[in-house]
Amino acid sequence: MAQGRGKQKMGGLKKAMAALALLVVIGGCAIGTQRGYMMAPDTANYTDKYVDYSFYDTTGKPLGLGGEAKPFNKGGTGGVECCAVLPGPGESLRITWNEETDDDDPARKRTYTKDVVVTGSQPISGTSHNYLIVRFFPTQQLEVEFISEPVSGPRSPRRDRIFFGEHVMRHMGE
Repeated sequence: MAQGRGKQKMGGLKKAMAALALLVVIGGCAIGTQRGYMMAPDTANYTDKYVDYSFYDTTGKPLGLGGEAKPFNKGGTGGVECCAVLPGPGESLRITWNEETDDDDPARKRTYTKDVVVTGSQPISGTSHNYLIVRFFPTQQLEVEFISEPVSGPRSPRRDRIFFGEHVMRHMGE
């Protein structure tokens, strides 16, 4: 009987530790947004391949953030991971990504790495929505842009229409 209570206490302790860890991650991301943390990037994929990517600093140190996106003909957006301190506009980061199609042999998955300068502008003061957009284009081209827009203002024309369900192709540099 005492051994059963010990197992119950241990199970309760594990659940409490898991809940605490989840609160730290969620709380850290929410609080961190005021200190340069990015909750998650938006990914726009204008290629015919699936992409799965991760961010690194330019020395190769993982930044703890990445995502994935479906091919353009299947929606061109995807899921992301949470949270990281990322370079701002004018600073560089390294992106490593895999590309593959439905027909590719998983053992032949292609991996690419590129250093990219973040474009865009600094966050607007006051209450704003801030977006880090990673755009993948054909022939292993990509760009990363930081966009900030006021909460009560109009939507930025820099945000890709693909995020609003519009199947509109965008090109590098637009």
